[in-house]
Amino acid sequence: MSDSTAASTPAPKRSEEEREKSRRIGSLKALAPFMAPYKALVFAAIAALVLTATVSLLLPLAVRRVVDGFETESVALLDQYFIAALAIAGLLALGTGLRYYLVTRLGERVVADIRKAVFSRMIHMSPAFFER
Repeated sequence: MSDSTAASTPAPKRSEEEREKSRRIGSLKALAPFMAPYKALVFAAIAALVLTATVSLLLPLAVRRVVDGFETESVALLDQYFIAALAIAGLLALGTGLRYYLVTRLGERVVADIRKAVFSRMIHMSPAFFER
């Protein structure tokens, strides 16, 4: 067995340890100071998430009404069911777009603030740190 093969053996164990660390949700607490300035954006994103989840659960019910409505003789009732299903699908599309926009905007702003903080910290380090 060569030295390169023996040296590469511990790598899977190390990746398993890193995977266990990545599963811990507590490490996200470090993001709290960077997300604090965007509380309104966070709440709006959560509201959009709840809205789209609720509408996603309503859509099959509306489609079921349309499908079951084919047995009725009332065309007006079937039209109402169909319009309601289309309205729910439209609401789902708008909510999903809004959620995507809010989460993307929040993520970009938080990442930009983290980059600024890292850059500021690096700039204020002493030259001795960079010599080591």
